[in-house]
Amino acid sequence: MPARRTFAHGPQGGWSAIALHLESADAPKEGFYLTLFPDARPPAVVFLRAQQLGHLLDLAAREEASDNEIWDYVAKIPLEPLLPSRGLAARLRALLADHGSALREQVRIQRERQPPPPSPVDEPETPASDVNVGAPPADDPYNPQS
Repeated sequence: MPARRTFAHGPQGGWSAIALHLESADAPKEGFYLTLFPDARPPAVVFLRAQQLGHLLDLAAREEASDNEIWDYVAKIPLEPLLPSRGLAARLRALLADHGSALREQVRIQRERQPPPPSPVDEPETPASDVNVGAPPADDPYNPQS
């Protein structure tokens, strides 16, 4: 029996591969925490929004996308970009490929629990022809015609 390259830790435990772990943020926060354990460097945690993880899953599903493309996408998310890592790039792709359906389900759940965007404030609309652009207000003290 071949060794497993990735593991699912149950509904709330997340998903792991050697040197990386991915887990959902607790409600009401929307997103995922990707913890990376690179060789000879301190661990790094990257917060991924649901849309970003969805894009990563799409990249991992495309055969023409390389492991480095997936890694480059993740590396550019934090304020201080991550250094290249071939080993972690391959493991990240394996994790995304092995648990893609469960991860997509989590992305869907998180998108559903997102609060709706705020509604625009109800203001009476002024037609553009009624707006006197560039003209000073009628009560302008600096207007010589006042």
